Amino acid sequence: AFLAHVVLKAPAAFRNLRRMRRGEGEEPDPELTAARPDPPTVTRRGALGLVGGASLLLVATSAGRSIDGPLRHTAVLTPHGGPDPGHGPGAFQVNKTAEYAGIRPDDTTEEAWRLTVTGRTGTVRLTRADLLAMEQHDAALPIACVEGWSTSDQAWRGVRLRDLAALAGHDEPADVYVESLQSHGTWRHAALSAGQVADGRSLLALAVNGADLTPDHGHPARVIVPAAPGVLNTKWVTRLTFGEL
Repeated sequence: AFLAHVVLKAPAAFRNLRRMRRGEGEEPDPELTAARPDPPTVTRRGALGLVGGASLLLVATSAGRSIDGPLRHTAVLTPHGGPDPGHGPGAFQVNKTAEYAGIRPDDTTEEAWRLTVTGRTGTVRLTRADLLAMEQHDAALPIACVEGWSTSDQAWRGVRLRDLAALAGHDEPADVYVESLQSHGTWRHAALSAGQVADGRSLLALAVNGADLTPDHGHPARVIVPAAPGVLNTKWVTRLTFGEL
């Protein structure tokens, strides 16, 4: 409709521009002027106030999605407000649940789940107990989501990605291709650079805020990397392939 309007009114608009250039534009072009205009119903100041007030209302009812605690209840216009996912160490925002991602509980048990690590020296398969037996490190990192919300810093604990790279035969940190148990969706895998792997805060996290990861936050293991969009912090990790990607 907009394009049709532009096409139909373009001749009159060009005629008006030519008249203005010739100094004949004092009188409005009748083709561009309403024959019987209604009286104004709102002033420019009123229109600005209405738009500004509506913008402030939108901010006030959505900003809480990026704030932990009671203020999240104020985010009534966003999907990440309210008390979800509940209370306790894992009570911070979730972009997709384990059920939505197709994660079957039977695939994440201690008996069934394995992490496959592939690199220069071949392939190693690790249980969660094996990972817990490795040196554990802490990192305080937020999740910054591309959907516009974020969390405050969460206290993550797990194995450094660079230590897993060394386990696979890479003396220096290498690129890594991360794969998830997730059965569908665009972000069931991600590629991280050697620089990201080298950062001591980049973890294959096993716990957060003093407790094991919840299923919705990526149990048995998830990646957490500084300064990376949340979609690259892959959950339900099952395979890490180190080397040039």
